[in-house]
Amino acid sequence: MMIPISEPYLHGNERKYVNQCLDTNWISSQGDFILRFETGLARYHGMKYGIATSNCTTALHLSLKALCIGEGDEVICPDLTFIAPANMILLSGAKPILVDIDPLTLAIDVSILESKLTERTKAIVVVHQFGHAAPMDEIMAIARKYNLKVIEDNAESIGGKYKGELLGAIGDVSCFSFYANKIITTGEGGAILTNNENIADRCRELRDHGMSKNKRYHHIDLGYNYRMTNIQAAIGIAQLEGLDAILAIRKRQMELYYRLLEGVPGITLRHFAPWCEPVHWLMTLTLDDRYSRDAFLDFMKKEGIDCRQMVNPVHQALHFIEEYNDNDFPKAIKISAQSVHLPCSTALTIEQIKLVSKQVEKFVMRNDNNNALQTSECLWEIKQMDRPYAAKE
Repeated sequence: MMIPISEPYLHGNERKYVNQCLDTNWISSQGDFILRFETGLARYHGMKYGIATSNCTTALHLSLKALCIGEGDEVICPDLTFIAPANMILLSGAKPILVDIDPLTLAIDVSILESKLTERTKAIVVVHQFGHAAPMDEIMAIARKYNLKVIEDNAESIGGKYKGELLGAIGDVSCFSFYANKIITTGEGGAILTNNENIADRCRELRDHGMSKNKRYHHIDLGYNYRMTNIQAAIGIAQLEGLDAILAIRKRQMELYYRLLEGVPGITLRHFAPWCEPVHWLMTLTLDDRYSRDAFLDFMKKEGIDCRQMVNPVHQALHFIEEYNDNDFPKAIKISAQSVHLPCSTALTIEQIKLVSKQVEKFVMRNDNNNALQTSECLWEIKQMDRPYAAKE
């Protein structure tokens, strides 16, 4: 049986709340759970307004449109990220200006950020990558200097902090993903947070076909159907209730992985800036150049372990490739080509994490005949547990 890369954590009131939707017939985009989820998410982050959406991609699109970004504008975006932010910048009518990354944070390299700005630059999309915060002080200082808006893409890092402040509560707007493999889920789904009432109102109107909030069926702009259903929001409420428990499980999982893999030659684990309180979404490691990433993925699959490659740099997508030059993104290219993600389900047992880690070491040993790799047996002497991390107390 394959060890999956991820599984949703559904050990709270999800079934109870979904049944309430079914029992009351409130299953679509109207219902009490929508407002409760929006309010709960905003309250958790200390923000004033929450807007639930059909997914994070639509949340990004709404945010850009609510900030009046369009034709002739430019928006900064990291080159190493899932492609959604760049696609939504393009869909809004603006041009994505891709920036190489910092190998530590995997976020925008702030040392070159300012050099990418022009008089057309209107906003910066910040992606808090795989649970690690971007350097927000520097980014916000540049944004203030040039009167730019900041959109935080916090799809992968809910619960993470920058200098003690929750990610998603720093920029002008923040966007979240609740896809099934994210830290919390609504199946599909997303959200926007902001402290600006005008931006919130604009997002709500555009989300609902451009309909005026004051006059039903009076359409004031070209809008979209980017709504979340009440059933999804019901699951989201239960997930919010369990968020602290989920984060605690994930933290223990990350600590165990690091304990097992820290001394294995041939791989590099992510390290974290001192100002970052990371959250564990995916367990990411980078293989030395002498190893093939694709060979690693094939090896692990044959061993019954589902792993994932790092996303490709945005500029290599076919609809962007002619606009950009590989020479501008050496760090994104290198890290993407050699990095992989290990299973990160909250249902993983200690034995499964030990097995995954042993197979990582086995791959290194098998593919480096000149390396007399000896790993102390005590590294693997970990207390046995007969229940998964996610088991209810």
